[in-house]
Amino acid sequence: MRLLLLGYFGFGNAGDEAILEAEVAALRDTLGADTEFVVVSGDPAYTVSTHGLPAISRTDATGVVRALRTCDALVAGGGSLLQDVTSARPVPFYAGLMLMARALRKPVFVYAQGLGPLHLPVNRLLTAAALKSATYVALRDHDSLILAERLGVRGAEPAADPVLGLDHSAPGADPSGLAVSLRPWRGSATWLPVIRSALATLARDVHVALVPYHARQDVVLARELSADLGGLRVVEPDQGHRAAVEAVAGARSVLGMRLHALLVAAAAGRPFVALSYDPKVTAFAAQVGQPVAATLPGPIDQAALVTSVRKALEDSPDRLYLDHIAALRTTATRPSDAIARHFRER
Repeated sequence: MRLLLLGYFGFGNAGDEAILEAEVAALRDTLGADTEFVVVSGDPAYTVSTHGLPAISRTDATGVVRALRTCDALVAGGGSLLQDVTSARPVPFYAGLMLMARALRKPVFVYAQGLGPLHLPVNRLLTAAALKSATYVALRDHDSLILAERLGVRGAEPAADPVLGLDHSAPGADPSGLAVSLRPWRGSATWLPVIRSALATLARDVHVALVPYHARQDVVLARELSADLGGLRVVEPDQGHRAAVEAVAGARSVLGMRLHALLVAAAAGRPFVALSYDPKVTAFAAQVGQPVAATLPGPIDQAALVTSVRKALEDSPDRLYLDHIAALRTTATRPSDAIARHFRER
């Protein structure tokens, strides 16, 4: 069996590369170790060298169509593919490929995607058409499920982000320090100085590591903060996405904007404090009962932020938090199970 994997892969985003790893592991577990994969990638050479999977450039239209014709199914996700908050372009690309696969009579499986926000009417129409045509739809949070219903999509199943299906905790490890995962965002002239000052306070007695989760977008900000704060450690992108994942999983606590930094923290059983720039961050923090210190670019209470982070560093993870993670983890294999069931029943 050959599956074509569609996502935000090959762009230096540690979260999406972790999604790819988790999906492949889950699908091999349910479909068999001999399952073949081809990845639609922004950097095929990186995908081949990092994951050992054949890949095709997302800009190679002829190659992508050829891959669609020769695959047994298209697996779309996870991540937030069908949204237009970052740009108007993702929806036509991802929904277009999903619809093309269906036109070629290939089953399409939506793998624990986050849906929206969708502001443009044309993108809402495209998304609705793509999801309605899919063989199976799994969405990763309550807000995504509600949006799907509003778009007229019926039967979508809740499933945790595939990254939660992996156990990132290391037996016998002694987690220490604070991992910080920030990203550029609008209004930074207002909120960034507050975070910089809070980190300066925390760094007096806590080891702080700056972890750019998106190599292309976050590393300049991390390096600037490091220079401003006397040389804090930066997990450099050239160490690979696994170094970013391990820095978060090995921390005692995490302060993060990037959703997948928070997901990896949860998968490793580490407390986190979220800085939300997107509803998906707020939704996940609410799911597992972790604090959101601020919704950016709104105001941040520096003293409250420092207090929240210190509490996360000093306290052991509470039982309710760990129970929430365990409950979510049981749903992470639903998409791979559904795909296996589809091919068994054909």
